[in-house]
Amino acid sequence: MEYRIFPSPLGHILIAQSELGISLIEYLERGRSLKASRLSREPGVEMVEGGEDLETACRDLLEYLHGRRRRFEWPLDLRLARSDFQRSVLQATSAVPYGAVVSYAGLAQKVGKASATRAVAQALRWNPLPIVIPCHRVIGTSGALTGYAGKKLGLKRDLLSLEGVPFTQEAGAPAIRHKAMYILYPGDREYCVPTCPSLDRRQPAPLTRFASREHAEAAGFVPCATCRPDLHPISR
Repeated sequence: MEYRIFPSPLGHILIAQSELGISLIEYLERGRSLKASRLSREPGVEMVEGGEDLETACRDLLEYLHGRRRRFEWPLDLRLARSDFQRSVLQATSAVPYGAVVSYAGLAQKVGKASATRAVAQALRWNPLPIVIPCHRVIGTSGALTGYAGKKLGLKRDLLSLEGVPFTQEAGAPAIRHKAMYILYPGDREYCVPTCPSLDRRQPAPLTRFASREHAEAAGFVPCATCRPDLHPISR
């Protein structure tokens, strides 16, 4: 596996790839060398320093962190995932659009394990490809932020703020502003304002919430014909 370590606004980041694609993005906390990486403890992995391909990946990552990129067109190698279940959670998470959030409970439903909310959270705790597989877009059902990459809750908020997600403080902790985000239900092609009458009898867990109409429409969705968010947008 090839690797490079790069400075970034988030601190030093290691990017590694196999012959199949990008395998690991890791926030390095203790040092700036391979010894600080989980790869130094991964059995059966031979590491060599990489070159131009990883330089390109680093530029893409920095473009995202500076607000100039919204998606990554990289081949990915998920062999560092710990199980088939974790792989399914990562694949479902990769579909969460830029500027949107879903809940852990909603993601559990997407992978067909509605009672496995905690297992989903644990699978994302060990996400080998943060940012690219956007586990920062997965939050608590109440809207509260929860753990990210160990104990980097502030980093999770920073990444969501970069994407335009609005926040408030609840009990001293950051939470999304539900009433300031547009709503999408699974299987729907229309996004709504939170007060849309068609939403009254629905449950909150499977919702996708968008920070803006622009983000919802960039993901391929259209305004609801009932509440008309295009004519009556959310007042900030």
